[in-house]
Amino acid sequence: MPGPSRPSTRIEVSLFTAANALTLLRLLALPLIMIMVLRSPDGASNVAAAVFLAAALTDFLDGQLARRTGTVSEVGKLFDPLTDRIFISGTIIALVLAGRLPLAGVAIVVARDVFLILGYKLLRNRGVILRVSLLGKSYTALFMLAIVLSLADLGPWRLLFWTGVAGSLASGAVYVVQGISTLRNRSAAA
Repeated sequence: MPGPSRPSTRIEVSLFTAANALTLLRLLALPLIMIMVLRSPDGASNVAAAVFLAAALTDFLDGQLARRTGTVSEVGKLFDPLTDRIFISGTIIALVLAGRLPLAGVAIVVARDVFLILGYKLLRNRGVILRVSLLGKSYTALFMLAIVLSLADLGPWRLLFWTGVAGSLASGAVYVVQGISTLRNRSAAA
């Protein structure tokens, strides 16, 4: 006699995909990067730069993999950008603690990220789902490049960092405008 069947949920199934595993690897790389940065005398570390770069590449691969394998999920759409924010914020906080990045710029980026995460939660509770914009993706790529160059102490990383801060504010403003506009349109339609 067969036992009781266990109900399966879409969330449970969608957690275990190759794309989500890549996203998780990015998150798991963060403590290693932070330790290497904080143990370095000046916050620069070629090994940390290499680990960060490898982990950052998973950000570009996970979405492509999900689309190619047909495993795009709501969990992945939420998990990937949240992981990006944690990955970037954790790394730049370590770089501030090591004296490598200015506190003011990092505070702007972290405050923006916290604001957007809370705003996303608020909008989601009202049935509004915002997708990651091209500007947001571009800012993330630029910021990751600035971090890699900072970790390796190469090139114009300071200029790229401040450009990333500006892009962070611009993309944050776009998300706020999109969220408010969507809420207004829903209110007007109701």
